[in-house]
Amino acid sequence: MSFIKRNINLIGKILFVLLILSMYFYSSIDDNKLEKEKMYSIAVIQKVRVNANIGESVYYVYFVNDSVYYSEDKFYVDVYNFTLQNIIGAKILVKFQESDPQNSKLLPNIRIADSVKTPNSGWSTIPVEEDKRCILE
Repeated sequence: MSFIKRNINLIGKILFVLLILSMYFYSSIDDNKLEKEKMYSIAVIQKVRVNANIGESVYYVYFVNDSVYYSEDKFYVDVYNFTLQNIIGAKILVKFQESDPQNSKLLPNIRIADSVKTPNSGWSTIPVEEDKRCILE
């Protein structure tokens, strides 16, 4: 028997571990870039899909430099004082990477008032005026 046939199970396990590690490192690289080049905008929740164990998939849209970006995050809606009925259409702060606006993350604990207009390229810091946001701790 050849070496590959005798060790096919071990080779499969090694490849699986390498795949998981590469996915982890790719994710952490994106998170680091997002943190270094962060900008903020307003996201509008489009729809929510309930998942079995990992909370809800929240789909949202936001605008940066006249471009539309669609994205998704996963979190437990009820932890942030939302219900599945009142989260649709809600305006929430989103953090995005300036050089790659598609790389984004919702900040579900920061809601934005309906009267607030987002600058075309977003904010470099979180808006601090009390009438423009509602922080839930």
